[in-house]
Amino acid sequence: MINVSDFTLADWLHYLENRHSQEIQLGLSRIQKVAAQLNIQQANVPVITVGGTNGKGSTIAALEAIYLAAGYQVASYTSPHLFVFNERIRINQQPISDKQLCQALTAIEQATGSEQLTYFEMTTLAALWYFKQLTLDIILLEVGMGGRLDATNIIDADLAIITTVELDHQDYLGDSIESIGYEKAGILRKDKPAIYADHNPPASVLAQAALLNTRLIRLEQDYFFNTHHDSWMVIDGNNEFTELPIPKINLKSAAAAIVASTCLNHLLPVTASAWQQAMLTVFIKGRQQLMAGVCPTLFDVAHNPQAVLLLADSIQQHYPKTQVHAVFSALKDKNLSGLIAPMRELVEHWYPALLSGNRASSESLLRTAFQETLNLDPVCFITPLDAYQAAKKQAKPGDLIIVYGSFLLVAEVMAANENHVKQESDSEICYR
Repeated sequence: MINVSDFTLADWLHYLENRHSQEIQLGLSRIQKVAAQLNIQQANVPVITVGGTNGKGSTIAALEAIYLAAGYQVASYTSPHLFVFNERIRINQQPISDKQLCQALTAIEQATGSEQLTYFEMTTLAALWYFKQLTLDIILLEVGMGGRLDATNIIDADLAIITTVELDHQDYLGDSIESIGYEKAGILRKDKPAIYADHNPPASVLAQAALLNTRLIRLEQDYFFNTHHDSWMVIDGNNEFTELPIPKINLKSAAAAIVASTCLNHLLPVTASAWQQAMLTVFIKGRQQLMAGVCPTLFDVAHNPQAVLLLADSIQQHYPKTQVHAVFSALKDKNLSGLIAPMRELVEHWYPALLSGNRASSESLLRTAFQETLNLDPVCFITPLDAYQAAKKQAKPGDLIIVYGSFLLVAEVMAANENHVKQESDSEICYR
């Protein structure tokens, strides 16, 4: 076994990324053995697990904001990260430190023995081990892929949320909505409530809920929301939450979080003022995030067709008749045509970019997707920054630049912009 006691976080991430020939391996047998050895399979506090195709991160962010506003100690485990890995493991919205993360990973590695855990299994166990060392009030877990066989599913949730069920990760979850719904419904637990935060749940989700006697709380059947000018309201059975500030996230995600907190109110009471405060403060980077400027830039990690449709709807609503420039890329296991097609009528100029890493789409894959989808053969840029700089050079004042697709693409361009703004700010301070 490699001596990991002196590993830095960079060492750890390189080690985990390169030691396993198969990056994704669904299944719980490996991780359950190690979790049992470390006694971290049972949480000491309420747990909410969030799965689904889209909206998981926004739902977790809303839950964090609600429980923090109510004064609770909140642990969160999410994926993927945007800028640094530490973002995945948070206490009260603050990322774990490098030192704490290295300690957690070391503890997991020492317990693995002959088990060959994947990157995601190792980091999931590290999060759970770290949470076990702390005094918490609630744990929020975001499913990595699917649900039934995802590493997070070794924990029994007190409440599960399925945000949406759409086609994604078909190679692992099946090629139909029903098969994917069955996998996502794997996070439901017997006699525990669950929320379906979208319209028309698949029959497979309904069947699993019935089998487990799970009370499935459904949008537009058991709870509703609507907007009115600059506020919105949620109606949950006999409860009405009115005059809520409109948050900077998807309202379906925000509504699901509010309803979830009412379901667990007997364990963790939340007041009306906490819901109000949470809606004012909730925010998630990289989700339809606008950077103002002569040519504003809209960032969105929309990396499946449903998410791109939501982005397209938002652009049509907020930027009608605006010339749009799109910087785009996605991983090779994604439906590239499905990510391009919803933007067919909106985008005037395309700037596809190559990404780094084993899962990155090749130039030929990107060009083929554009040829088959739009009958275009745009220039493919070597890096996301090259693509973004080309878009900025061609865009005219008032045009909109969108940067969408892979987390890797959005993170690289956002980080460069944030560094540029910081340098300008530092220069101004020095000048003064």
